[in-house]
Parts: sequence; structure tokens; C-alpha cells
Amino acid sequence: MINSSLEELFNSIENSDLYKEYLKMRDILSQDEEIKKIIDEIKELEKQATYLENIGDSKYKEIDEEIKKKANELNNNQVYQEYLNKMEAFNDELAISSKMIEKYVEEKV
Repeated sequence: MINSSLEELFNSIENSDLYKEYLKMRDILSQDEEIKKIIDEIKELEKQATYLENIGDSKYKEIDEEIKKKANELNNNQVYQEYLNKMEAFNDELAISSKMIEKYVEEKV
């Protein structure tokens, strides 16, 4: 019975409009070369900054500023913002589902 209830829950999440919208935005985002470039640049800068900080080189502070500028550029992108909104809404739905599972298990145990 638990397996079928969990399967129903997962199916309802997977078939929800919210999940489908999130997947659509994720696909759009993955095809946006400008956004992908900024994300890759941020990742590379973060690696550099971490390395420099670990070896005690204060140049990491300059790189941190550059990361902030790139992050700001990314956050001002409408497609990226819409993706973040869909992801947040979907994560909220998952959190609610998780609480439902937890409550169900507590009641049955």
C-alpha cells in the first residue's frame, strides 16, 4: 500500500503543470548560449577565487567582485529569473510532498 501511495504521489508530481513548466524553462535555459556562458564564467571564476584564497593570495577579492558582476548580469536576465521562479515553486511543491510523506510514515509507524 505504501508503494502504491508513493507511486501515486510521484506520478502526480511528475504530471503536474508546475513540474512541466519547470522542465520547459530548464530546457529553454539550457539552450540559451548567453546564460550558459555567464554560468560557465562564474564557475571558473569561483574555482580561481577559491584557489587564490586557499593559498593566501588576496587577489581572490578582485575575482569575487567580478563574480558579483556576472551574477548580477545573470540575475537581470528575464529567462533566468523565470527559471528561478519556476524552480522555487517546484521546490516548494516538493517540500510539501516531503512533509506529507513524513506525516504518513509517522502515522503508520
